[in-house]
Amino acid sequence: MIKYIAVLLITSMTSVVACAQDSLSEIEIEVEPTAIDGGPFYAQLWFWVVIGVVFLLLLIVLLRGSGGKKKPEKEVEEKVEQTLINNQDINEVKG
Repeated sequence: MIKYIAVLLITSMTSVVACAQDSLSEIEIEVEPTAIDGGPFYAQLWFWVVIGVVFLLLLIVLLRGSGGKKKPEKEVEEKVEQTLINNQDINEVKG
């Protein structure tokens, strides 16, 4: 029953759209040529190019994250080895 109502609704909307397209009248639009350099700065191509470059740089910086702040593997390995040596020394003193 719900499928029947949905199909009926979609079919009726399709016919309404088709009838609405047939009844369109022609609209005449006159466009005056404008100067390339005219208009506000935010309508200029150079402005949007600058915005795009700034956006890309910001995106690169944010996606890069803290990649440079990570400790090198050698430092981590040395600290692990030092910790193991310290633990062995403590165990020898206790034992």
